[in-house]
Amino acid sequence: MNGFSSHLAAWLVLSLFAAPPVAAGPADAWQIVPGQSIGPVRVGVSAFTLSQATGWGQPDQTHTAGSITYQTYARQRVTIALRDGQVVLILTTSERYRTDKGVGVGQAASAVTAAYGPPASGGEERVHWYDALGLVVVTGANTVIRIGVFDPKTFHRAILADERPARDVFLTARPPKYGNPAEAKADAKAGTATRTALITITLKNASPAIKVLNPNFFMLVDREGKTYKFDPSTFGQVDACRSTISVRPGETGSCSVVFVIPAAQTARAVVFNDGGSTDEFSF
Repeated sequence: MNGFSSHLAAWLVLSLFAAPPVAAGPADAWQIVPGQSIGPVRVGVSAFTLSQATGWGQPDQTHTAGSITYQTYARQRVTIALRDGQVVLILTTSERYRTDKGVGVGQAASAVTAAYGPPASGGEERVHWYDALGLVVVTGANTVIRIGVFDPKTFHRAILADERPARDVFLTARPPKYGNPAEAKADAKAGTATRTALITITLKNASPAIKVLNPNFFMLVDREGKTYKFDPSTFGQVDACRSTISVRPGETGSCSVVFVIPAAQTARAVVFNDGGSTDEFSF
């Protein structure tokens, strides 16, 4: 496969035929049930039922390839494939979802084989199909970056192409350390007091390319949804994020960023986006 595409790539369906919807979903909202469901989304339901069951609203991205329509819900990190108006495949890049064996995104690829044994042969090297279970796992740099479910009676096998939405970095952060209002510059334009928010961030690189901890790639989101770029005082930190700090594939790197926000505000999330990869960590 060539590099990542900016749109959802086409999947070649080798065997796809009608089957009744799965009757029951998981009891746990964050549970992955191979062959059946991921959280509130169940294989076999109609697009209308899907909308009612999840309450997610309209998808952030819709792409049609042949008879399959793919809908991506960015906030939930879920992509759904529909054929003839019914869900045939569900994929997620969220670490919150787990199977009953504890397998999920962000874990080592070895955790999958330890739980389910070797995958079926004939798939892509990084795409592992468990046909009998209705489970598919996509890996990168020996890390699970995507996991999906399908009904084996309905969706026998697909070839999953490289695509940009696949998660390939994993962001975590310590709780922000807030400074006193006097420690930050006054917001003359808004006429409001400000304070600093120091955040120490860790990035795990599951992509095939080097990632750089450039402070320009980080953004803070406050409780009202407003965004902030890094403050130059960042470079006064011993472990400051810098454009010279590289994280090789399969490795992890940490650094600190300072943001200046209104004194009455608190951080909701920190985002990494270098134009090729993106991830968000919520506090």
